[in-house]
Amino acid sequence: MDLYEEYLTYLKGVKNLTDSTLIAYGEDLKELLTYLEEKNIPLNEFTIHDARLYIKTLNDKYSKKSVSRKISALRTYFTYLVKREVVKHNIFQDISVKDRGFHLPSFLSEDEVKRLLSVPRSCFEDERDHIMFLFIYNSGARISEALEIDVDDFDFLKRRVLIRGKGRKYRYLFFSKSTCEEIKEYIKLRESFLLEKGKGDERAFLVSSRGNRLPFSSSHIIFEKYARLCGFDKEFTPHTLRHSFATHLLDRGADIRVVQELLGHESISTTQIYTHVTKARLHETYDKAHPHAKG
Repeated sequence: MDLYEEYLTYLKGVKNLTDSTLIAYGEDLKELLTYLEEKNIPLNEFTIHDARLYIKTLNDKYSKKSVSRKISALRTYFTYLVKREVVKHNIFQDISVKDRGFHLPSFLSEDEVKRLLSVPRSCFEDERDHIMFLFIYNSGARISEALEIDVDDFDFLKRRVLIRGKGRKYRYLFFSKSTCEEIKEYIKLRESFLLEKGKGDERAFLVSSRGNRLPFSSSHIIFEKYARLCGFDKEFTPHTLRHSFATHLLDRGADIRVVQELLGHESISTTQIYTHVTKARLHETYDKAHPHAKG
């Protein structure tokens, strides 16, 4: 609060703002500081994810014009904090006035995952699609990582696969016993399919109908097809399955730093987005289940 008072004094003395503008700025800053206190977030640990979540709370209470003014006030305040070396970066510079705040990532429920993996299969392409969905959901791989995997990268004895992640960093991803068996069966089908296509030397794990490595563009077409087949009324992309992997692990008590390693995130703050998802689900469950929740 000392910084708050200093800043208002600075605005009045150096910027020569009117009393009404000072009052508005003061209320905007006090609202943020109260929020940080309630959430137990130190000012110098306030992240871009926290900022977007905060903007969402503003969007829920105020008009777009009012939110724009508040963002402008906070941007100016953080510029001051950077000069005072209280924070290293003005995170509100990264938030557009048009930013509608923090958006929770789309993910499938466990029942929706079961529905996806239960779609009937009648040809090799169906089997490939199934194994792609199963693999991403079981491992948390990015679609770009899954498409780069070769069959030689699998270690079935240890139920893991070596992948090349962002920045040419290598890491292992793991999968369940049942998934391991399904992958083995798929690889047998894949070998027969490639021999028929005259592509026996192809080493890619996921292959196209022509027997080449499955291209990135085709993977998104496949996801759009299955969104229609399963009747999903939400966004369904490769990232949706990755989000589902992380969310379900955290829902079942996995440590966030373990999930961070599995996802290949360099910063824990990137992984923390999923804690907002699980908290939102807890809140939703409470509102539906508790007898006093609507009181």
